[in-house]
Amino acid sequence: MGYFRYPLYYKAFRCIASACRDSCCIGWEIDIDANTLQYYQQIDDAFGRRLAENIALPPEHSHVSAHFITDGKERCPFLNSCNLCDIYIALGEQHLCQICTDHPRFYNWFTDGTEAGLGLCCEAAAELILTSSGYPVLESVVDDSQPEVCFDAQNHLERDTEQLLFSMREELFHIIKPESKQPLDKMMDCLFRAALSMQDTYDALLFPGMQAAFTDVSDIARISWSKSFWNPTFLHPLLDFYLTLEINDTTWQSTLLHIKENIIDILANRQAFLSWYQSQLYEYEQLLVYFLYRHFMKAQEDDALLQKVTFALISTCIIQLVDIWFWQKEHTLSHVQQIDICKLYSKEIEYDEDNTEKISFYPLPFS
Repeated sequence: MGYFRYPLYYKAFRCIASACRDSCCIGWEIDIDANTLQYYQQIDDAFGRRLAENIALPPEHSHVSAHFITDGKERCPFLNSCNLCDIYIALGEQHLCQICTDHPRFYNWFTDGTEAGLGLCCEAAAELILTSSGYPVLESVVDDSQPEVCFDAQNHLERDTEQLLFSMREELFHIIKPESKQPLDKMMDCLFRAALSMQDTYDALLFPGMQAAFTDVSDIARISWSKSFWNPTFLHPLLDFYLTLEINDTTWQSTLLHIKENIIDILANRQAFLSWYQSQLYEYEQLLVYFLYRHFMKAQEDDALLQKVTFALISTCIIQLVDIWFWQKEHTLSHVQQIDICKLYSKEIEYDEDNTEKISFYPLPFS
């Protein structure tokens, strides 16, 4: 028995199916888990034959999963002309493969519980993430499916570390969503400074005797994330770095190239954009909360909590950079366009662990 925790909006998610403008059944190689594959192979009728014809089986004794064979337009062979799933229609939701059942949900597992969330790559999920307001509320229920944990010394240590990181993440949430609002840049400065201090605290507790990176509070207080980030001398190499990452959609590549070419104008127009977008600036708070909720606790694996906050900050600021470029070009930025930008970023970055890792450890001039 353990806990199952999720954001307040999690249970409101519903796949919008044929209404989706960017179907997750297009452009991805969809793997089929072993249990579902076994079920499909037992279907002995016309639909079973269609399944067999459209599944690529892995080599025997390999660790590669079977997958659906996409067509020339990278569509799943079971996505019909109405953009509905023929497997869902013919066999029912319970017989979708695991990845289709879960998407866009993600899960993080801990010693005595699980956290779940929705990924930003899905437009229905992005709608829920961006429009949530107020302090991030996490609901928790008892999960009877989880086995009882027998706590030995190692498990106690892991749980203590998790609880420390959970409390630090909560503190970061308080900085993002304080009782008294503060300007966006100032909030991001406070967030980064808190992460620097937390990393020193964390290292001191787990690695006694380690020299702190910032031994003087004044060292941290002088650092400004915003002044350092919103600067062409930082952004030019950062954009070059983003262009070296694996890119799936040429739209993302061309967007980065256009931004790099126009970076001076974009920076000159940033304050005008922030004024114009004032009523929607909370979306950047939502993005920070989302990235931290999803990625911060991975610090339990590598002890690099500062890098998890760095990833959240860089990702949110890059999305804002794309927003400014789009607004400057089109003289507007609609809610739908914002969802598309966030979705594109997530698909390019969050669903490639190498990209996520490289951004997290991107060298900063002030840390």
